[in-house]
Amino acid sequence: MDASVRDAALPDARTRMRAVIVDDEPLARRGLEIRLQAHPDVEIVGQYGDGAAAIAALREDRPDLMFLDVQMPGVDGFETLRRIPSNEMPLVVFVTAFDHYAIRAFEASSTDYLLKPVEDSRLAQALARVRGARQQREADAHCGHLLGLLGELSGKPPLRLDEALRPDALDQLRREQ
Repeated sequence: MDASVRDAALPDARTRMRAVIVDDEPLARRGLEIRLQAHPDVEIVGQYGDGAAAIAALREDRPDLMFLDVQMPGVDGFETLRRIPSNEMPLVVFVTAFDHYAIRAFEASSTDYLLKPVEDSRLAQALARVRGARQQREADAHCGHLLGLLGELSGKPPLRLDEALRPDALDQLRREQ
């Protein structure tokens, strides 16, 4: 394959998802790592055997996505999530051998829930959900930024989306200047 064709097929830094794997079982981490190699937009930036180590490394790793086991010694998956500040929270996919944690995982705002051993087709589905959630998160951030800029330009506090979308919003902003 021509190098330019191969390079064009690779995701660029803006679309690549930085991921960490948090699981106390080395074989489970390795299995997930191998499966993720089939998804070139996922870059594994860290692997941790417990929640405390993952929390300590999050600021440095700055992942977009965390694959998180539920049952681990010390700090379990749910406690790990409770200890991560909301502004640093990556998207989360729980990966566990136990299906009875699923409701609790979604209540904790998990994007998806995978059962071990992880099947390639379910991993692909989970990553599709993660990509969609990531796009929505980025769109929300852009929207908030644009509303802040509109408010700044108009000399008003940041606008709410419903205010900015009113048919007369531009006229209203012009009148108030």
